[in-house]
Amino acid sequence: MPKEISKLLELVLLVHFILGIILGIIFLFIPEIYCDLVDYTITDKGSLRLIGAASLALGSGSFFAYRSKDWEEVKLVVLMELVWLVFANGAMLYWLIFESGPIMGWFIEVMFICFLIAFLYSYIQEER
Repeated sequence: MPKEISKLLELVLLVHFILGIILGIIFLFIPEIYCDLVDYTITDKGSLRLIGAASLALGSGSFFAYRSKDWEEVKLVVLMELVWLVFANGAMLYWLIFESGPIMGWFIEVMFICFLIAFLYSYIQEER
């Protein structure tokens, strides 16, 4: 019998999906508007659009996992998110600390840290 995911993991996946879609659309389709809002000079729209596409893909993966509710199916999505978030946090922190990334970048970094903690906690709980 399939093991259903916890309500907490359902919530994490749903919030991740929503934020992934919102940020994905912004970065993919209107990176200039985002950069104007956060007072960041855009030098490469292509990189931001690629981040937008990745956000849409990762957010969609969370939606598919949310709909599945079977831990054995959801587990790979959670593991992928953990790998992504470890590297994303490292890259963001390096950029923000050593390359003077924009202040608004800290908002995204805090979001990444929260998701890393939430996915890691959920993974540990589901594996028990």
